[in-house]
Amino acid sequence: MRNSAATGLLFVFTMAIGTGAHAIPESLSAPSTFPAPAAFALDASGNSITIPFDVNSGNVDAKRHLMIGVDVPHAPDFPAVDDVRLHTRLIRVRIVYDDHGTQVPIETEDTETIMAGNTGKPRPRADPTVCRLHLYAGLDYESNLSACGFYAKRDGHYVAEISTIEPMPAFKGVTTTVRVDNYYNTGE
Repeated sequence: MRNSAATGLLFVFTMAIGTGAHAIPESLSAPSTFPAPAAFALDASGNSITIPFDVNSGNVDAKRHLMIGVDVPHAPDFPAVDDVRLHTRLIRVRIVYDDHGTQVPIETEDTETIMAGNTGKPRPRADPTVCRLHLYAGLDYESNLSACGFYAKRDGHYVAEISTIEPMPAFKGVTTTVRVDNYYNTGE
């Protein structure tokens, strides 16, 4: 009798652990923080922001570019957007992958760098962390600027460090949002 009670108790205990273990993947698949947006002012030089984000195969296709983009809320003919269209406006973007405490730099490519690579021309700038803002898309209420693209080839924790290099007075008073997201339609 004692043996069957112990066996029964062991069975109940095993079932409880199995059921609990079965429920764990659902609790670990909480919504991701990707895409990762943050308010960021572009008007003064030296402004900076750090955006930590996680990449996993459930929210990112590692074969496609991710990007650092800037959303500018307004009509397409807004002075800040015209400024980006007419002048070279540069920001610094550094992306790192956190490999168990070791920061592994991730190469970034702005639109000019991508086009230079596709046509066999040299990189437009020696420093790969310097990226030119490029008007990529516009809607009635928002324009989207791309800063750079990059590949997040491994699941894990990444950090984007973004900073302004020069003053951009056309952005004074403009509420801009910088974000890490899937790249706009790249045709990949």
